[in-house]
Amino acid sequence: MTSALLAPFGEGTPPDDAHTQPARRIVLIDPRSERRAVTRLLIGGCPALAVVGVAADLGAAVVQIRSEQADAALVEIQMPVTEGLAAIAALREGFPDLRILVCSFRDDAATREAAREAGADGFLKKPLEVSALLRLVDASGPEAGGSSPFGVSR
Repeated sequence: MTSALLAPFGEGTPPDDAHTQPARRIVLIDPRSERRAVTRLLIGGCPALAVVGVAADLGAAVVQIRSEQADAALVEIQMPVTEGLAAIAALREGFPDLRILVCSFRDDAATREAAREAGADGFLKKPLEVSALLRLVDASGPEAGGSSPFGVSR
C-alpha cells in the first residue's frame, strides 16, 4: 500500500499541466529544521512545485520570498501560534499576491479561522498531502477543488 506521503499526486500521476507550466515557487516557514527537511523532501517529488527557500522565522522568509520571487509560502502556524498568526498577517501585508498556506498538526476550527482572519489562503493538516498543496497553490479563487481551503463548509 502506498502512503499518501509518498504519492505526491494521490494516484501517482502529475496533473495534465504539470509539464507545461513553470513550477510554482514555494518558501517553507517552520521553526524546526527536521520538519522543514521532511516537507522539502515531500514537495521535491512534485515537478509542478519547487522549494526555493526554507526559513525558521519571518525575517528569513521575507528575504527569500523577495529574492526568489516566490509564488507561495507554506507556514507552520505553531511558531508558537501567536507568532505564526503574526507571520501570516505580515506576509499578507508585505506580499498581497503571495499564496499563504498553513500546514500544521494543530487542526481545530479556531486555529483554522484565526489563520483565515490573519490572511492565509488555505489550511492543510499534517501529514502533508502534496496533491492538496498543489491544488491550493494553483487556486485562483476562494475555493480550491470545490471545497473550502480551510476544510470547513462556508
